[in-house]
Amino acid sequence: MKRLYYLFYIAAMTLVLASCEHKELCYHHPHTVTIRVEFDWRDAPQADPDGMCVYFYPLEGGSGQRFDFNNTTGGEVDLKVGKYRVICFNNDTEAVQFFNTDDFMTHGVFTREGNVLEPIYGNGANYAPRAADTEDERVVICPDMMWGCTATDIDVTEDGVSYICVKPGDDDVKVSNDELVITLFPHELVCTYTYEVRNVTNLKHMTQMCGTISGMSGILTFSTEELGREPVTLPFEARAGGESTVVGKFYTFGHHLENPDPHKMVFYVVMDDGAKYCYKDSENLDVTEQVHNAPDFRHVHLIIDGLNLPDPIENGHGFDPSVDDWEIVEDDIIL
Repeated sequence: MKRLYYLFYIAAMTLVLASCEHKELCYHHPHTVTIRVEFDWRDAPQADPDGMCVYFYPLEGGSGQRFDFNNTTGGEVDLKVGKYRVICFNNDTEAVQFFNTDDFMTHGVFTREGNVLEPIYGNGANYAPRAADTEDERVVICPDMMWGCTATDIDVTEDGVSYICVKPGDDDVKVSNDELVITLFPHELVCTYTYEVRNVTNLKHMTQMCGTISGMSGILTFSTEELGREPVTLPFEARAGGESTVVGKFYTFGHHLENPDPHKMVFYVVMDDGAKYCYKDSENLDVTEQVHNAPDFRHVHLIIDGLNLPDPIENGHGFDPSVDDWEIVEDDIIL
């Protein structure tokens, strides 16, 4: 009897177990998926960075997670399922520094303080005259060239990704697909300024030269591409571009549109007889209109016509970098 009862119990339990639906237990919450990040360079076809980085900021808050790529095409990253915002930029910079990297809205970039003569003597350079009414501006070095962009409303699921590509000056693009791919469209974040000084006399006697421009911005915030309002002065290199032309190029975050301060250029010239000249405050060195009216604010070309370098002094003394005496020239720029 007991044996029959035992067999009946085994049969009943077998039926109960067979009727139960088997489900795998999930021990990983939230789920993690592998996302493919791709960079599309249609908005900056001439870009040539060594690599890129991407910050994924959880929408509910918290520090961003950084991923670096040693190429310009992209790669795979592992992310938890959820909602994000993204900042990307090239990771091969040397001059710039970053702030608020843990916050999407305020993550930005700036450069360290410098000296107006830094392109010639380095950051330990001596005093040199400044353009009138710009003496109180901080002097900061120029940034590196930077490319980048942002994306918002990123929704990462196990089945796909949706997001909005933010395109300044154009309509944002909403993307939704059933693939685990995010395509980012970097563009120029930094402005390229070039300049030429034409009809320069006695240029063959110039041994060293640099310049500055005032009223520029020293900060860029990635999420909004907003510039800092504080006007700063940027030092830049200068070189002979021919028998009577001086040329140069430098990078800048640009100028804040609501900043009323003018953009004045100053040139510091060392001649082969050791004499040092500072060209400043002439009307033609005020390039405010050229900056503000440039057809393309990302690519600005400045033109100054005429710079009279003096004839060398016979039996002139050798140049002594410890001497701070600069002869100020305010009227030798010829229109």
